[in-house]
Amino acid sequence: MNNKPTSPHIQIYKWNISSLTSIMHRISGVVLYATVVVLCWYIVYYAYQVNYNEQSNYHNCECFITIFLKYFYYITLFALVSALYYHFFNGIRHLFWDIGKGFNIDCSKKTGYMVIILTILATILSMAIAIFLRYYI
Repeated sequence: MNNKPTSPHIQIYKWNISSLTSIMHRISGVVLYATVVVLCWYIVYYAYQVNYNEQSNYHNCECFITIFLKYFYYITLFALVSALYYHFFNGIRHLFWDIGKGFNIDCSKKTGYMVIILTILATILSMAIAIFLRYYI
């Protein structure tokens, strides 16, 4: 019987920024697909939740499920924006790799960290602008 671990084994594998960004790139692709499905479902659901009240015009139901879905929608929107920016910035990194640039270890580490930092900054900026436009204009 062979007692050697398969390569790369999770207990001995040393994580680095390139493996992390590669895994996150795949996860962000799945998140983009899932959030588009959820957002489409939410739009259809929201379109049919208008109730008619004789004393007022149209209004939305403020029941528990609607409140839950509203916050679920905001979380999904945040995941979509984050995944979209990450996939975009890491896709640019992969385009440079396709032309043969940025393969050395130092450059790969720098661009990996740069992708993560740009994703965080762009997501925060986009969400701040969206909140400002929603509540202050």
